[in-house]
Amino acid sequence: RSIDLVVALYAVHKAGGAYLPVDRDYPADRIAFMLEDAAPAVVLEELPVLDGYSSESLGRTVDPSSPAYVIYTSGSTGRPKGVVVPHAGIVNRLLWMQ
Repeated sequence: RSIDLVVALYAVHKAGGAYLPVDRDYPADRIAFMLEDAAPAVVLEELPVLDGYSSESLGRTVDPSSPAYVIYTSGSTGRPKGVVVPHAGIVNRLLWMQ
């Protein structure tokens, strides 16, 4: 958690992309599963199991219905599942919080 994270999230948003938070403390097999399952087009920070992924830019416009991020469930009842949250969902939450 740093200013670098804020900048990265803003850049992903401005590019119209979605982000997938990956905690370095996750077991390597969980990280590998998440990356294989989500198939990210871009990786902003290199992790130990990221062979084959590159840091190329996205060139999309931001659509409120497009994915903002993917969060994985804990997997406590089986395999973890990715849940896609659209940009509009973030706006709705922020409005609710206000």
